[in-house]
Amino acid sequence: MNRNYFYAVIAITLCSLLLIIFSFWKDQEPSTIREHIIPPPRSPFHAYISGVGVVEPVSGNIMIGTPVNGIVERVFVTVGEKVKKGDMLFQIESRDLKADLRVKQIAYRSALAKLQKLEALPHPDDLISAEAMLKNTQTEYAQAQAQNEMVQNLPDPRAISQEEKDRRKFRLQQAQEKLNEAQAKYEKVKSGSWKPDLEIARYEVMHAKANVSSIETDIQRTMIRSPIDGTVLQIKIHEGEFSSSGSSRLPIMIIGDTSELDLRVSINQLEVANFNSHAPAVAFLQGDSSLEFPLEFVRVEPLLVAKKDVTNDINEKVDTRIFQIIYKIKKFDSHLFVGARMDVFIEREASQ
Repeated sequence: MNRNYFYAVIAITLCSLLLIIFSFWKDQEPSTIREHIIPPPRSPFHAYISGVGVVEPVSGNIMIGTPVNGIVERVFVTVGEKVKKGDMLFQIESRDLKADLRVKQIAYRSALAKLQKLEALPHPDDLISAEAMLKNTQTEYAQAQAQNEMVQNLPDPRAISQEEKDRRKFRLQQAQEKLNEAQAKYEKVKSGSWKPDLEIARYEVMHAKANVSSIETDIQRTMIRSPIDGTVLQIKIHEGEFSSSGSSRLPIMIIGDTSELDLRVSINQLEVANFNSHAPAVAFLQGDSSLEFPLEFVRVEPLLVAKKDVTNDINEKVDTRIFQIIYKIKKFDSHLFVGARMDVFIEREASQ
């Protein structure tokens, strides 16, 4: 019995030892690691100029801002939405301006009514009244004149007292003055408004109308519209947020015409002498050398700017400025997005 127990212990010990050895051997087996290696793009040209390009809309990235400060009342578009020129993008709150507009409109209508009243003169009723008064004073004058001539032509001057003669003479003078006054009033009513009064009224109307137009313009400035037909690329503002015209933050919104895509290529200023606008050029998406995009020259930008993009080339100089060239991407691909970086190769002539 003791011998069987001894054999069992030995067997268990051997099995445990074999398991330990097997596990160590298994751990030391080289594991097969599958690495996804992306080969870098290679130039199809024997002699070439390399650069870094950034995809941008044919219109460029249009940074939308606002000319006024205020709370954003409503945003009418979403990212990726197609817009037409003049479409509303967002609106700044403008209740105070609309209230002021109503006040200015009332002042304009009041000034206009005053001008129309002056232009409508003489009023028919005023003209009839002035004419009746003139005729009445003419009658009174004729009576006073007849009575005065009667005493002046008497054969015997003693037939009437000197006091009565003077009274009739003064009555004639009063009638003459009333006649002159009535005549002047009639002519004034008949001629209508005084020319300087009309000029003042017209200027008041023009001033009131200009005030209305000024407020309407301010209200229109709170309605931010698309300057082009394009696509909304980015929105950095939301309803209820404060928008400042003098803010140094990121653009409120970015719009661009993505019907065609351009590539803004940056090359070292030392390579400018070797650049030829007629030379063929190709681009590759960074990280994908399988897709080649032929490029068509559009223009160059003659202003050299500071270098921002690097290619990680061991011979690359980073303390120089760059020369920017705009190419049109002739091949459409769904993998291309605005802002994507691309490796660019431009053929250099052998003589260069």
